[in-house]
Amino acid sequence: MQYHDVSKTPGRFNVAFLNRLKIAQRSFSYEPSAEDKAKLSAEEQEKKKKLKDDENKTDIIDYITRVFINSQEKK
Repeated sequence: MQYHDVSKTPGRFNVAFLNRLKIAQRSFSYEPSAEDKAKLSAEEQEKKKKLKDDENKTDIIDYITRVFINSQEKK
């Protein structure tokens, strides 16, 4: 569309095309507020706690499997 408009008026005006992404960059970027930061930090803490719990569970499961394997009869 822009190119077609330029071809109608050759040389009369200086022509520049605008990058739509740079114009709409503000709508794509988001600056979190203080409440959002607090909520995110709480969510991150929950995720870290869950990861730590999962690691502890896997350690326990590994221990139990090792005990069962070692306690089995070899014959």
